[in-house]
Amino acid sequence: MKRYKTIIFILITISIHSTAFPQDGVRLWYGHSVQARINKEWRVSAGQLFIFGRDPFQLSTLQNSLNVSYRYTKRVRLGFGYLKSINPQSTSGRSRNRLTGRVDYRIRLENFWIQNAFRVEWHFPERSKFQYRLRYAFRIHPRGLDLPLRARPFVTNEFHYYLSGRPLWYRDEQGEKVIRQSPNGLHAHRLTLGLRITPVKRLNVTFRFMRQTEFNLGNKYRKINVEDPRDGRIRRRFNNFSALVVTGAYRLKL
Repeated sequence: MKRYKTIIFILITISIHSTAFPQDGVRLWYGHSVQARINKEWRVSAGQLFIFGRDPFQLSTLQNSLNVSYRYTKRVRLGFGYLKSINPQSTSGRSRNRLTGRVDYRIRLENFWIQNAFRVEWHFPERSKFQYRLRYAFRIHPRGLDLPLRARPFVTNEFHYYLSGRPLWYRDEQGEKVIRQSPNGLHAHRLTLGLRITPVKRLNVTFRFMRQTEFNLGNKYRKINVEDPRDGRIRRRFNNFSALVVTGAYRLKL
């Protein structure tokens, strides 16, 4: 009974954090995927992610993905993936695409596992803030927990570096043009609290609360969320949001 209370406490904690940012609401994401192990080294997976906007009943984005990974060593895994993103509400039929290369490195620290993940993404067509995005994340979860449903809580911190977005004119305080360039730089952080459970064999269900915050560091002529001194218009506005995410992953037995 005590172990079930632990899971309930973790889920309540995620729910409390999800209501801590009412100014921009909480988005709902749902995803599912199927995974298969080809051999001891190679794995392949395919999945979908449904992203709902501020209206919880209106689907804003549908993402379809395919990923392949290779176990290089006991603690290092390499991966490559493709993702296609579409807006079901759009009549243009235009989609966004993403190619990703990934390196994962796992280390053990006392009673915790630390999963380090470095990703390089190419987005095409380019987005306003970036065409290439570098992502580094580290996930911490405890070892040896004897919880029901093989539950595993975790915390993830992730940082995003933007490159080669569409150039914009940066101006001085008088509104005069100074330089036209892309807003390259470290511009986003994501904090995730999560819990993964295994309700049945080969099926994992993960509950997450994720908070994204964009920001500016360093060079003022590489900023996003830039105010035009001539009319007060904000360009490349910060995209700060919170999301409740539920995903299911089923492992096929080949």
